Amino acid sequence: MSHSPSRWQHVVLIIGILLIGMNLRPSITALSALAERMHYDGLSRETIGSLTTIPLILFGVVGLWAGWIGKLMGFARALGLGLFLIGIGCWIRSLPGDVEIFSRFGGTILLGAGIALGNVVLPGLVKSRYPNHVGILTSLYATSMNLGAACGIAFSVPLAELLPGGWRSALAAWGGFAIIVLLLWSPQMFARPTTRKSEHPLAGVMVLAKQIRAWQVAAFMGLQSWVFYCSVAWLPTLLQSKGMAETTAANWVVGMQLLGCAASLTIPTLAGRSKSQSSWVVGCALFNVVGLTGTLLLPGIWQIISLLILGLGLNAGFGLVLLLIPLRSKNPETAASLSSMAQAAGYLFSSPGPWLVGLLSTTAGGWPLAFGVVIGIAVLGGIAGFLAGRPGELSLD
Repeated sequence: MSHSPSRWQHVVLIIGILLIGMNLRPSITALSALAERMHYDGLSRETIGSLTTIPLILFGVVGLWAGWIGKLMGFARALGLGLFLIGIGCWIRSLPGDVEIFSRFGGTILLGAGIALGNVVLPGLVKSRYPNHVGILTSLYATSMNLGAACGIAFSVPLAELLPGGWRSALAAWGGFAIIVLLLWSPQMFARPTTRKSEHPLAGVMVLAKQIRAWQVAAFMGLQSWVFYCSVAWLPTLLQSKGMAETTAANWVVGMQLLGCAASLTIPTLAGRSKSQSSWVVGCALFNVVGLTGTLLLPGIWQIISLLILGLGLNAGFGLVLLLIPLRSKNPETAASLSSMAQAAGYLFSSPGPWLVGLLSTTAGGWPLAFGVVIGIAVLGGIAGFLAGRPGELSLD
């Protein structure tokens, strides 16, 4: 009898982790599905790109402090705060009328800060609660994040058509999802924090900043994030420029994400059993390059096949990024600090990506130039990931 509550608590905690993971992407990927509707309402591509770029900047700025916040509040409470900010931010971002400019960017800042907390704190929570099962837990929550990204694309257009406020109501709906998950997660927030407080908010980050391996993980994070967010932000628009209908383009990108969930579910688990993850990273980078090139240049069914290959590379690569943080960390405190450093540096580097791709697409070079840059970044990501994937462990001691 004494073991049943413990098993049940583990089940509830893992379900909560997965639901939080599902909340960390749809408020961003929804923009890609709704981009053309927003453009028709007068928003420029540069503005739409900036709404994807701003959260990435927040991932970096807030992410630098998020590890310390997680240690100070406790991982579970920090995740609850993140869900609250996502929910409120989505609602504020959708407000129309005279306050639209303030609400559009103010809400985006709030939800970006909330997602940043989740991005950084989840690896620390996994390392803390399940140190011997990092690979499988990382696979599970990475898959939940990818599934959430797919839902943001799949359901935003139907929600915009169903709800009276159109695309604004569709964006707000994802805030409602975050608040529901916050209510379900709230019992975890009453548990006593088990992490120790840092002497200085950035003490752990400053220690890791002196170690080259930490910078290799950060570089891999930034380059992989650049490829991921540029792809999910602009692939539907790219496909529409090649003659696809809005719904068809969104559906194929959803299919790409769903197929990618299989990769994010299996690859980190398998890679976690290996002494080195370098070969796995190089394989994902190759899939990214082949998938991007084919989607950009090939016609018909070959374009679709390339898109699906890209989905495998993007999602497996994203799972490997998340896996390397706890694998390269000696303990949960190191994992939280490495997560802060890697995500701060990585996301700040990748933040101009969606805006830059949107800008380049309007030049004479068009989409070939815009996605040519993304392909080059994918190659660099493979190199950085190869270095980060080599055996070794970081410590704050």
